[in-house]
Amino acid sequence: MPLQITVVPASTQVGTAVIRVLLASETAPVVRGYYRDPAKAPADFTSHPNFEAVKADVSDGTTLDFSGSDAVFYVPPPTYDGRENGEVARQNAVNVKAALEAAKPSPRRLLVLSAMGAKHSSGIGILKINHISDDVLKESAPEVLIARPGYFQEGLAHVFEEIKADPPAFHSVYSPADHQVPMVSLTDIGNVCAQKLLETGQQLPARPYVFYITGPRNYSSLDVKAAAEEVTGKKIDLITIAKDDLVAFFSEQVPAPMAAELAEMTVATLPGGLITKDFHHYDNDGNTYKGSIELVDTFRRLYKA
Repeated sequence: MPLQITVVPASTQVGTAVIRVLLASETAPVVRGYYRDPAKAPADFTSHPNFEAVKADVSDGTTLDFSGSDAVFYVPPPTYDGRENGEVARQNAVNVKAALEAAKPSPRRLLVLSAMGAKHSSGIGILKINHISDDVLKESAPEVLIARPGYFQEGLAHVFEEIKADPPAFHSVYSPADHQVPMVSLTDIGNVCAQKLLETGQQLPARPYVFYITGPRNYSSLDVKAAAEEVTGKKIDLITIAKDDLVAFFSEQVPAPMAAELAEMTVATLPGGLITKDFHHYDNDGNTYKGSIELVDTFRRLYKA
């Protein structure tokens, strides 16, 4: 019997990347994607014989039914409606845990998407979503894995919008300009997480088993500039945002409470920051999976798109 794997929410960037890898697997797992609106599932998914789009919402526990699933991949979603992110994250995780316990038969493996720095209970801004989710779900299945990737390379797609200005320039929240942080492509994250789901039933060294996903190397704002210049052929100006200006910068993009959380998370990744102190650890950790996709290659794909 092929594995049955459920992805919730399936509309997330990582959820989509993982489903794509699973559907291409020679082991032919059956994949169920949970969507608030199943009509938004990609056509290449819904046309696949091993995929089913299901109407469900993690904020409504009554819609979650994991019965028959061998593995569940949970991606804790942020909220943008003004509610407190930590409270929403806890309730969503409680809903997932209850659904795992109620399922008949119940899933053997749960993989939770987390983030570097989520081991800390405070001082990490919006990453508290991940800390809380990890804590609630750490013993909710016989096999529990927690994936902690670096910053998504695709999160820099805004660079290509900004450099349409004359002269071309973009803003970076990472300062000083040569400060390097772990960045990894969604493709590498999708490959690693899909493989962990396909290994359901294999013994793990711990419960929960926490692992990290990095790119081939860490990148700085200067590296981002160089990659963008190589891909576009343009000379581009870099504008780094000072630490004290981060809240104001993010407030131009998101509501004030979330801006403060994004700023706190960013400060934690700057020199001397709470999360930065662990950056060297990931390079030598036996539980770190190093991706192969360079930032410039991700930029080439984004620029063509």
